[in-house]
Amino acid sequence: MNANLQCQLQKALDRWRLFAPFVGTTVTVMDSRLGSWSGASGYADVDLMAPMPVNAPCYIYSITKTFTAICCLQLAERGSFSLDETIAHYLPELSLPPTVTIRRLLNHTAGIPNYTQLEDYVPTTRASPSQPWTYEEVLGRTCLGELDFEPGEDWHYSNTGYMLLKRSIENVTAGSYAEAIAAGIIEPLGLTNTYVATDVDDGRLIPGYCPELLELDVMSNVSQVYHPDWCLTGLIVSTTEEIARLYEALFAGQLLSPASLAEMLEWTPCDRNAGNQRNPNGFFSKPSYGLGLMVDPDWKFGGLYGHGGSGPGFNTWAMYVPDFHGGSLAIVIFCNNTMEGHPFRLCKVLMKLLDG
Repeated sequence: MNANLQCQLQKALDRWRLFAPFVGTTVTVMDSRLGSWSGASGYADVDLMAPMPVNAPCYIYSITKTFTAICCLQLAERGSFSLDETIAHYLPELSLPPTVTIRRLLNHTAGIPNYTQLEDYVPTTRASPSQPWTYEEVLGRTCLGELDFEPGEDWHYSNTGYMLLKRSIENVTAGSYAEAIAAGIIEPLGLTNTYVATDVDDGRLIPGYCPELLELDVMSNVSQVYHPDWCLTGLIVSTTEEIARLYEALFAGQLLSPASLAEMLEWTPCDRNAGNQRNPNGFFSKPSYGLGLMVDPDWKFGGLYGHGGSGPGFNTWAMYVPDFHGGSLAIVIFCNNTMEGHPFRLCKVLMKLLDG
């Protein structure tokens, strides 16, 4: 990417952050026509006034679901999984109806109650950020009673469903989720700064600020307090550059067969559940969900594919469009504090500069 365009992108990022509710931001743009750029703005550590480094390692939160879905589809290609098999086939401890299938867990149409929306979830994470609920505790809270709706009849985002997918991956592979993700995605792509977090951070992450843990309503660094197993879905650490590479590789056919990728992109509309926080200023034309991917089939440039993530300390957003003026475009943005929504306005600003 030429130096003048890089300078314009950095100026736009710096200006945006002055008006945005984020302490620090790191961004990667990969344009197949114009080249790549990574930038950063603001602070990684507000106490030391340390600037945000480019490609800072952050929790990616629900962008992890894209990794999980890729892993499930890879297992299906090898014959270890069937997307339309009931989850109870892989997790015999469950007493869920046979209509709760792998595919419906992947696209959030299974009706499994979402454990992160339970009334005591936030108070408990606040009181015990380093002592997460166990798999068995979440099963008892979400998978022994009524479903939210008949599987296949509605759509509702469920972290519990992805918890079940993570456990089924471990059962099928007879190994850990981290080993499966490393073998199927991280190692083939050479992602040296991406890994599945399994314990409280030991200093590899940058500080992440959140007002809901430690001292209530005070933005505090929670990186070395929050246990990643509160995300029973699995929680990955990565950088903006490596997540952009993931989405480029996925759509280039480096991780899945064309048939599997086509299944991943089959979307279910979720307009009625999108809400204003998920779709501010009409960023989405038709909010939908594939298998581990947020999808907008009506978005310009050949549709929008990606995922957002948010949790204690970090807010993340990744998007990919396949036909941006004749080439592909990936934009990934990480911010190191917890806030509502995602940095959609910044995406529009960056894309306008790339349009020029």
